[in-house]
Amino acid sequence: MIKESVYAASAIETLQKEEGLEGVQLAMDLNVSPQLISNIKHGHRKLQKDIAKASLTTYDSPMYAMELLYEFSEGYTAPVLKGKAIEHHRLALEEFAIQQTREVIQILEEVSLLKPPNETSEEEKKRIREIIYELLDAETAIANLKAILANEYGISLKKCIKDRKPYWKSKGWI
Repeated sequence: MIKESVYAASAIETLQKEEGLEGVQLAMDLNVSPQLISNIKHGHRKLQKDIAKASLTTYDSPMYAMELLYEFSEGYTAPVLKGKAIEHHRLALEEFAIQQTREVIQILEEVSLLKPPNETSEEEKKRIREIIYELLDAETAIANLKAILANEYGISLKKCIKDRKPYWKSKGWI
């Protein structure tokens, strides 16, 4: 379910930093008042879904998009990694993504998924849950890596996705 509004102070801060925007310019771009942007940025008001959608159309800021989508989806998408244990540098995130991908491959090779779901024991379901956890870790690491690469190299993630869709269609994936 997509929320109608969310507190988005961190996301707005990220957008302003990535795009080099002042609150007044952001307000003009989104056709809202500077006061509303200020209130959202300081956590006094929620960001409405329609304004968020307009901002995603207006700006190509991958970290902002990740933060916003995470909040609006109630955590269903990958979060932006901001913890103390994460160095936000492309080389560190590359190594982290490789490590997390290796972990998911290892558990996928260890656990058999041949048995039908309705015939699995509780112990087998615990292992399946571990697979899901490892997949989430890898997905989050990869999402953060692709966002930081797009951001640092000035490559539009939106355009990459748009350009890649015909390939996915040709493979029958979508």
